[in-house]
Amino acid sequence: MSDATGTPSIDSLAEVVRTSGADVDAQSALWGAMFGLDKWWFIARGTLPDVSPVVGVVDGVPSLLAFTSGARARECALTMGFAEEKAGQALAVAPQSVLETTDHLMSQGVQRLVVDQGVLGFFAPLGQLRPIAEFVAQSRG
Repeated sequence: MSDATGTPSIDSLAEVVRTSGADVDAQSALWGAMFGLDKWWFIARGTLPDVSPVVGVVDGVPSLLAFTSGARARECALTMGFAEEKAGQALAVAPQSVLETTDHLMSQGVQRLVVDQGVLGFFAPLGQLRPIAEFVAQSRG
């Protein structure tokens, strides 16, 4: 399964990672696709201008919940009990901007980034996002 650019979809890549265990090439392809997205989506908390992404607890770990689409962010928000109006309010943030906030988030106790919670649910420790981004960037170029 491929997206419009002909590359394997993140869903397909996540399944490959899930079935291959710790295969570095599969994980590199998955995170390369994630960092190749223009935007990551987040469930919005608060009201303008004071809006921030929702941090949830996944498997007992405080986690920044990121999504590959606004629709997936909305689905998760509804599952979490958000009202329809609030569930439809998602933040779209460039991956580089997310990387710039990891130190702040970790100082607030957030330990990892979970992608598409409830659908795919793969994750990385927040402290490893920059090294992962650097690794996949080097692999591309």
